[in-house]
Order: sequence, then structure tokens, then C-alpha cells
Amino acid sequence: MPGTERASAREAKVTVVPPGGGERVALPRGSSSDLVITDGTVESNSSMLGYSVFTPGTETKQKVHVDAEELAYIVSGSGSLLVGREAIGYGTGDSLHIPAGVPHGIRNDGTEDLVMVFFFPTPNYPRTVDG
Repeated sequence: MPGTERASAREAKVTVVPPGGGERVALPRGSSSDLVITDGTVESNSSMLGYSVFTPGTETKQKVHVDAEELAYIVSGSGSLLVGREAIGYGTGDSLHIPAGVPHGIRNDGTEDLVMVFFFPTPNYPRTVDG
């Protein structure tokens, strides 16, 4: 479902993507990611934005974003970023930088949903392989 475009005073296109306006990706244990700002919802974008909700006990397989770094902000909850055999803890208000090419997975080892907003400097979810 494409977003609603509005013209500003400079005639640039501003797009508002409403809740549910992106693509939802189902994850294990009832978790999900929503790809909100992509070239499917916004014209001429060069970056993408999404958010994930990881339920308690969720652990994702490690993956590698081959050509793009990932930035993330933890809106609520806590968990661990799994990098190889290392677990790096984080919680509400923390920001994450994951360089391109680094294998990583997400684990919600807390008792509440982990809500994370993520960003890539690509117009869609970047090329990703198993870690």
C-alpha cells in the first residue's frame, strides 16, 4: 500500500506512510518486521526504514548484510546482539551500529517485547546472506 504524498512549499514530495502501509515480514515466535520506507512505499528514496517487534524468547539466525551497514534504535525492551559467539547486551534507548559484512542475530532475552527501529542506506532491505 503506497504512502500518501503531499507537496511542500518547495514542491518536493513528502510521503506519510501510515501504520500497516509497508511490508510485514513474519519472524519466529509471533515476532515481525515491518519494512515501512522502501521504494514500494516512497518514490525516489535512497534509504529504507523499518521496525521490528521481537517477543520474549525470540532468537533469529545470524545473517550478514553484504553491502550495507545497519543502524538501529531500541524503542523498548532489552536483548542481545549475537555476533559470532559473542552476545552484546542492549536495552531501551540504546542505538546500534552494525557494519556491513558483520554476521549478527537478535535475541530477546528479556520479559517484554523488544521493539527496534532500523535503517539501511539502501532503498530496500539490503542483500543479505546467512551468517
